[in-house]
Amino acid sequence: MDMRGNDPTNKGRYDVIVVGGGIAGVAAAVSSARAGAKTLLIEKCVNLGGLATTGLISWYEPLCDGQGKQMIGGIAEELIKLSVEYGLDSLPERWGGNRPDRKENERYATHFSPTIFSVALDDYVLKSGAQLRFDTWATYPVMDGSKCLGVVTESVNGREFFEAGAVVDASGDASVMDRAGVPCVLGKNYMSYIAHYYDTADAQKLMETKDTRVFRKWMGVGSDMEGNGHPEGMKLFDEATAEELTRFMVVGKQKLLERIKQKGKNNFDITTLPYMPQFRTIRRIVGKCDFPAIDGMTCEDSIGWCGDFRPKGIGKHYQLPFGALYSEGFDNLIAAGRIISAPQGDGWEVSRVIPVCALTGEAAGRAAAISALKGATMDEVRERYMEQVRVQAE
Repeated sequence: MDMRGNDPTNKGRYDVIVVGGGIAGVAAAVSSARAGAKTLLIEKCVNLGGLATTGLISWYEPLCDGQGKQMIGGIAEELIKLSVEYGLDSLPERWGGNRPDRKENERYATHFSPTIFSVALDDYVLKSGAQLRFDTWATYPVMDGSKCLGVVTESVNGREFFEAGAVVDASGDASVMDRAGVPCVLGKNYMSYIAHYYDTADAQKLMETKDTRVFRKWMGVGSDMEGNGHPEGMKLFDEATAEELTRFMVVGKQKLLERIKQKGKNNFDITTLPYMPQFRTIRRIVGKCDFPAIDGMTCEDSIGWCGDFRPKGIGKHYQLPFGALYSEGFDNLIAAGRIISAPQGDGWEVSRVIPVCALTGEAAGRAAAISALKGATMDEVRERYMEQVRVQAE
């Protein structure tokens, strides 16, 4: 067997490498670059945004608590504004949009064009000073005891090694963390598949009224997030293997085809299919501590507050601990997005959506920059967060 070319080419050193170009990864890369770190963002697809764009989940969940109080700012707020800067939106007037408020305490949330948002994200990342690498799989972290030396990748270039001072895992499935030996937990998923479509009648209405809300619609098959609609007798999906991922996608498209056959030819068109599996919870780390999403509970290492996007979460306030972003014994590895240490249930539900992914990404990127530039472990970086909290309290 010819094994030539198996040794990876060394591509040089970066202060921070971010694996995964979803919303969490974008926020992490921008945050790291703004902190002065030489930053590389590695994305396996050719577009940024992850589930929000490639996955067609094009609703930017609320940055507020549903009672008029804004909970998240920073990069998360920059991104909601960017999501509607060039495309269609449903942002209420009270939050800077053009849609008249329909009720008191209209939430700081919006639908957006996933395609236009994705195009805008490239420019947003590059302007921060971070570098991009598309169509590249970060396959394995290279570990030296408790320290990650960098990541091995696969692309059209072959196998390459990128050295790093710190690594942010924003992969969405904790692949870097898992392969580094970080303890992880697999999530379970209902079958759910969402495509975008428009009715021919809606297209005519758009031409006549310019009402952009009628143009892009979701066609969902399978389950909602509570499990309603999951095919009877079908086992849940955990995305532990390529075979399981393939089964999820095939079943989703089969269910969509059944729905298409019921719609009637010439009445509509499917405009876009998702280009990634729309899993809600895949794999998450076991961190120094958990984010349990308990209303009003504070933590000594807070990275900020968030609300709850669900109707049942109106008025709830959650504080996120830095300790949920890393696992003890791994000096320069940190997680961002839906893979943070959050138990199945409210914690994982709250932490997996766009605004909270951006919040954890911003914190992870800043922490990774500190780790790389100062030679600090994540435990030491956590101490800095705790000191900030103490100073703010005083």
